[in-house]
Amino acid sequence: MIKVEDTRIIRAPIQKVFQLVSRLEAQPHVTGLWFSADLIDRRQNTATVLYKGYFGGIPLESVQRATLHPPQRVEFKQSRGGLKAFAGRYSLKPIDGETELSMQIEAEVGIALITEASAKRVLHSYVERSLQKIKFLAERDLPRPVRRVVEDAAQAASATPTTAAGPSEPGPQGAVRPGAGPLVAGLPGAGLPAPDPSATVPSGLPPSAPQTTSPGPGSGRRRRRRRRRRRGGQPGTRGQGPTPGSQA
Repeated sequence: MIKVEDTRIIRAPIQKVFQLVSRLEAQPHVTGLWFSADLIDRRQNTATVLYKGYFGGIPLESVQRATLHPPQRVEFKQSRGGLKAFAGRYSLKPIDGETELSMQIEAEVGIALITEASAKRVLHSYVERSLQKIKFLAERDLPRPVRRVVEDAAQAASATPTTAAGPSEPGPQGAVRPGAGPLVAGLPGAGLPAPDPSATVPSGLPPSAPQTTSPGPGSGRRRRRRRRRRRGGQPGTRGQGPTPGSQA
């Protein structure tokens, strides 16, 4: 006997989930084992359904009788069919507005071409797909949570502490601000940051002319001496009259 069981948490009320698992004629749309279901008999809390499908690639028919216990449980058992034994149940449990759905299967295949390991894989896939499909159908009409990026960014910005820039306080005498240039006594703008020599001239302005070095103090004296020599004539005759023999 092979036993397979699994559980899912579904975000839907228990009444809605029970309506899905109790619709036995709609099981082919839910499970991956049966591809058709014909309702043979239906009474108040019982129903008889003929299922047709494939088990490991082999065609299979199974007549099952289901008993409903709303809204906690649905039990089904094969009365005749290609499997040696087949039975199972859905169990539902409400949890804070949601539903815990469990599915249990007990089967004995009895087919010579299908090993027990292969039969267990088939039944495990049958249970997994059934629960996943029921969960999808039950949660399909629910609104999906959408994250509002704009509101989250505004809340994050409001939560970040901001400091307002107040009036600057004078520092101690003689202190130099970080990045300020050297202080020069008697010059306006002392303490301002030194100009960056690597700064480029703005476009559209002519480049500044190269600076020329001012002449030293000795060059002016030489010029004055040369002028005096030109005015006085030969050296040594400054203040004297014309020499004898010269024309008046």
